[in-house]
Amino acid sequence: MYLSYNWLKELVKIPKDISPEQLGEKLTLHTVEIEGVEKQTEKFSNILVGKIKEVKSHPNADKLQLVEVDIGKQELNIVCGAFNIRKDQLVPVALPGAILENGSKIEETEVRGKKSQGMLCAEDELGLGDDHSEIMILNKKVKQGQSLAEYFDFDDILFEVDNKSLTNRPDLMGHLGIAREVAVFLDCKKSSSFGHIMTTKIQRPNKEKLDIKNEASDLCPRYIGLQVDNIKVEESPAWLQKRLAAVGLRPINNIVDIINYVMVETGQPMHAFDSALVDGIRIRRAKQGEKIITLDGDERELSLENLVIADKQKPIAVAGVMGGQETEVNEQTTSIILEAANFNPINIRKTSQRLNLRTDSSSRFEKSLDPYLTELAIARCLDLVKQVCSNAESGSALTDTATDKDKRSYFNLNLGPIDLDLDWVAKKIGSDITQGKIIDLLDKLGFKTEQDNKNNQVLKINIPTWRATKDISIKEDIVEEISRIYGYNNLTPKMPKVEMVPPSINKERNLERHIKELLAYGCAMTETYNYSFINEEKLEKLNIDHSGYIKLLNPISKQHTLLRKNLTTNLLDNVKQNQANYDHFQIFELGNVYLNFSGETNKDDRGEEKLPFQEKRLGLIEASSTGNVFSGLKGRLEYLFLALDLSIKFEPSDFLNKWSDSSLFAKVIVNNKDVGFVSGVREEVLKSLGIKKKVVTGEIIFREIFNLTSGKIKVAKSLNKYPCVQRDLAFVVNVKILYNSLKQEIDNFSNLIREVTLFDVYQGEKLDKKEKSLAFHIVYRSDERTLKAKEVDELQQKLFERLKEKFEARIRDF
Repeated sequence: MYLSYNWLKELVKIPKDISPEQLGEKLTLHTVEIEGVEKQTEKFSNILVGKIKEVKSHPNADKLQLVEVDIGKQELNIVCGAFNIRKDQLVPVALPGAILENGSKIEETEVRGKKSQGMLCAEDELGLGDDHSEIMILNKKVKQGQSLAEYFDFDDILFEVDNKSLTNRPDLMGHLGIAREVAVFLDCKKSSSFGHIMTTKIQRPNKEKLDIKNEASDLCPRYIGLQVDNIKVEESPAWLQKRLAAVGLRPINNIVDIINYVMVETGQPMHAFDSALVDGIRIRRAKQGEKIITLDGDERELSLENLVIADKQKPIAVAGVMGGQETEVNEQTTSIILEAANFNPINIRKTSQRLNLRTDSSSRFEKSLDPYLTELAIARCLDLVKQVCSNAESGSALTDTATDKDKRSYFNLNLGPIDLDLDWVAKKIGSDITQGKIIDLLDKLGFKTEQDNKNNQVLKINIPTWRATKDISIKEDIVEEISRIYGYNNLTPKMPKVEMVPPSINKERNLERHIKELLAYGCAMTETYNYSFINEEKLEKLNIDHSGYIKLLNPISKQHTLLRKNLTTNLLDNVKQNQANYDHFQIFELGNVYLNFSGETNKDDRGEEKLPFQEKRLGLIEASSTGNVFSGLKGRLEYLFLALDLSIKFEPSDFLNKWSDSSLFAKVIVNNKDVGFVSGVREEVLKSLGIKKKVVTGEIIFREIFNLTSGKIKVAKSLNKYPCVQRDLAFVVNVKILYNSLKQEIDNFSNLIREVTLFDVYQGEKLDKKEKSLAFHIVYRSDERTLKAKEVDELQQKLFERLKEKFEARIRDF
């Protein structure tokens, strides 16, 4: 979203010592994140007004033209693909070095053998509208070579707002809300223009109300309509066009421009119908399969979940998203019906997604607008219409579907009060802010504060309506308001006195990573990430019935219409894409598949549908022009499961996938549990997919592997950093004493003894017949230090004494 600096200056008295860049920084610190501050003139740098001298066909391309353009100091040759241009027209010309709205940089280039020294621009390429179908034709007669910024009299400075920072702040979707915030954190006054807009009321003429019936109040809490007569639809005045162009909106005509102006100023989307084309207004749910042609010219099929604005016969607008083409304002319109409404944000979001139609209106309604904003917006709109159309007058009484309602309960607004303990606030913030300062900050933000009758350290906070829609609801929200306006930089940072607890170990994620490492480094396989989508055509080539697959309501493309039920389909695509580059390769993917479980298993406690059942699987595929790929993939699975300390075997199976080669199919049995399969792909299936290699694929259910391993991973023990001391000792003992008894005693004697190995047994003439000699290799080592020879000698002497006492052992001396 773009903010106009000139617009803000009309609404709030910004101190002269605050530059636009400083204002942008303060907005980021106190209110919303500003991604950039840009002068309008810089946005149109290297873009001039050019006059077309000649247009002729491109000799090497039927769909291109060669255009000779005069930009004052020189004439340029430009290759252009649009056909709405004529000799002597004025057009915007982007010179080499210019940067367009989408970030692309213009360079001198050659197109089909002809030099192109720039580019003729469409509206969307300049950020002056959405039209890309033709070159923008400039109507005002000026001298060629003038900068485009000068042509449009662009002298504004724009703030680009990060939309994510507006998610929970619907009150900031217009300049009025931003101006309110600026006045608070700069501690300056709002202008008389701000006051005029906020206090403008509609005079209620003694006329009949409009025929409006709200048949879906759960989805439309409030709908206000007003007929305005004696309208003359024409081009908007220059100031209005200039203001809209500054924030990236294309001027259309005076009525539509006023509607857009009010939306950008107040944050409330509106709509205007040609009243001669409307037979009453009904706010209702759409009928299944009902159709409407929207303002963008597309016919859209509606469902029961969509809310529409209709007349007695047909839908005339998709509520909160876009109006209908049949009732749009045109040059013959003399009377209009203004609409200002409040819609259910969840329904608007779902409708926008289902229709794949996201607009400025829907993006605002999705954020839960203040239902009281409708009154302000329609009054402001009427005020502007009367300014632009001097003879305009109200043709009906203001018609409000919420007139007879208890608005606070009907709109379900939490206006408080919230009890705020100031001692608790001081502890939460970590700084002492005076009671007077807190009250002053909150009052300026529109909150109403009162002291508690029983405790003067407690304030009762009443929430303004524009902050009560899913924004302010608990005392922590109030603390955030105090902190951000007071200034986070003014708070003294202190380390929290809390116990630092490490996060719990995610065994499943660790096992995933371990499996990926084993396959990548141990099996020389390449990991891939695929979309979770597939289409009907691909499944048909694999002889798979797609009726059991989950279909997407709003697919991103024709190739991604269904949720996948296995990983193999996508892995086969990977083989096709890589087969020309490698003779032999192997790929794996660890991802989810989606199973269409119907009935109660797919519903939550309220009986509403949940997300489809998801199962994580490991998919593997090996492809080669020659060689036995079936044995190769089996070997990689054997390596994987042996590394996981699991036994594996392969068994024949009666079950076959539709694309499987029956001679190359086996169940994968791990620790006596069926966990998946490995299968060759039939030659005719590979041919239908355009694959020219032998292919074997496999799938393993990850959850089964996790359960079998209990999430445990074998970890290699690190080498000790301290050196060991090695000694060889031979003991003479009675032949009845077992080797294990002596070895166990040595092992357990000290934790410094790390290894005990028998390397020699002797019985002979140098020993008594009842004696034998056992020789051991003993390793001493400490994890904490380097052992000294004297320390080992002393330990060894104590070992001698223990063995002599227990086994009557003696050191062999020969």
